[in-house]
Amino acid sequence: MGLMVVGVLIGTFIAHVVCKRLLTAWVAARIQSSDKLSAVIRVVEGGSGLKVVALARLTPIPFGLQNAVFSITDLSLPNYLMASSVGLLPTQLLNSYLGTTLRTMEDVIAEQSVSGYFVFCLQIVISIGLMFYVVHRAQVELNAAIVACEMELKTSLVKGSQPNPSGSSFYNKRTLTFSGGGINVV
Repeated sequence: MGLMVVGVLIGTFIAHVVCKRLLTAWVAARIQSSDKLSAVIRVVEGGSGLKVVALARLTPIPFGLQNAVFSITDLSLPNYLMASSVGLLPTQLLNSYLGTTLRTMEDVIAEQSVSGYFVFCLQIVISIGLMFYVVHRAQVELNAAIVACEMELKTSLVKGSQPNPSGSSFYNKRTLTFSGGGINVV
């Protein structure tokens, strides 16, 4: 388990630094055309950044896409690594558990008992069920955070006020260039 955590930290660090140094302009250009990804950027740069990164790591969204999207945010590297590690921990625990406790098919077949097959099948069913539950909860939470950010942005625009720089609106040293929910804010 320890080796897995260290490996994930090193891999996440390298991917983040490479994306931030080499792909920022390219990723920003691609994200401008996606309302969903623009909303994720706004949420990450707001008050819910750590939560969104951790929850996104639990979803089946490809890590390459996540690394690219999160690399253009203003989230600090230590916070990004911490949130990624927390978000990946359940998967690491599950993989570590399965790797150490699941018996091989050879062991199950050699034993040729109903209880051996039952335990093996039960472990697989529980693992798959747990995986789907965690992914579903993460997607629900992530979608709720994005919707809340969109509503806050729309509310602030309707009231004619400027988005709150310290709130969860996408507002930082760059200008508000991403579109959200059909409203283009520049």
